[in-house]
Amino acid sequence: MKNRLIIVEGLPGSGKSTMASRIADKLKNSGVHSICFDEGMPGHPADYDDYDFPDFETERNMILSKWREFVNSAENDTVYVFNCIFLQNPMCETMMRFGMDKEASGAYISEIAGIIKEMSPVILYIDVPDVKLTVDSVLNERGEQWLNAVIDYHCGQGYGKANCLSGYEGYIKCLEERRNRELYILNNLDTVHHIVSRDITDDELMKYVNT
Repeated sequence: MKNRLIIVEGLPGSGKSTMASRIADKLKNSGVHSICFDEGMPGHPADYDDYDFPDFETERNMILSKWREFVNSAENDTVYVFNCIFLQNPMCETMMRFGMDKEASGAYISEIAGIIKEMSPVILYIDVPDVKLTVDSVLNERGEQWLNAVIDYHCGQGYGKANCLSGYEGYIKCLEERRNRELYILNNLDTVHHIVSRDITDDELMKYVNT
């Protein structure tokens, strides 16, 4: 079946936005009508730009409702290319903010997978085994304000507090565990997915996309 939804996932600095744009451009150049959405951008059909939900159950209901609205309104002749919002956002919230275990996170992500199943989605996960090296590579570009914000988010809430993590090293430990959990969850989902390198060529990349 044709993939009407392509989602690029991976850790910060892995190149999700770049890869998503590459895929959308290749599709357009081959005559396929495609739209690429970055996480949180205005008008995103399946995401919110503000995740300040008061509790997980409220968040879960609103996010699942947003996914259902997207699937119901999606154009049949359009391929949608997203990044982050299938794994990263749910994992940041369930694991990092609310301190949930991988089984609970996986159950939530499985609900999303069930909603989007009719769009024959494919998940492309950019794996970066050396997490610290990957994040180090984007520090200058993203700046101190970004770094302070992500350290506070990851170390100052559920998972970070429970594991007494702090500072940059604590942030890296959070991401290393998140990577382990995401790969575990992916491998236990009934959703087509491929683990890819950030250095994959365009031609190799498009072999994973059926349009």
